[in-house]
Amino acid sequence: MKLQFFWSRTASVWIALLYIILGLPLLLFPGASGSVFVWALAAGAAVYAVSHLWRYIQGRKMEQASGGDLFLAALPLAFAIFSISWPQAILSFLPLVLGALLLVDGVGKAPLAIAAIQSKPPILIPLVLSSLIPIALGVLLVVNPFHVAQLAIMIFGAALVADGVSDLVTALISRKTAPGTDTP
Repeated sequence: MKLQFFWSRTASVWIALLYIILGLPLLLFPGASGSVFVWALAAGAAVYAVSHLWRYIQGRKMEQASGGDLFLAALPLAFAIFSISWPQAILSFLPLVLGALLLVDGVGKAPLAIAAIQSKPPILIPLVLSSLIPIALGVLLVVNPFHVAQLAIMIFGAALVADGVSDLVTALISRKTAPGTDTP
């Protein structure tokens, strides 16, 4: 029983510390963290491209070259070069897509909100907000994707740190109050 408690609490403490360690750079250095993330994606794409280029070259030596391997080398290599050169452009793509989806959602709900304003049902405010909030957030994301990407990284980092601190405190308090431990 005591050994099981030790292993489960120790794992919780290490995971909590890992969350804190991973979250702090995201929270404190969102621009650099985003760039490093994109560069890691670029490195993975480059490794993938090189592996397919190698397969293409080996296939060509045996006169069995595949155009698909050449394509799967060129496209990821182009992505890797673009990502290394302009990481912020890659980071801005996700907020642009999310902003567009929010705009479509909000505009799609606009007729419901207009009808609710005209008929004044008891759920008027939630219906209007369900249209206006996605439109406002969508516009914010589409108009300023670079800043929003950094803000999203910071929020993710803050959430990791908060989760890690919460897990760490929970593990430490559980250890102090658990029956069968050496602490009073």
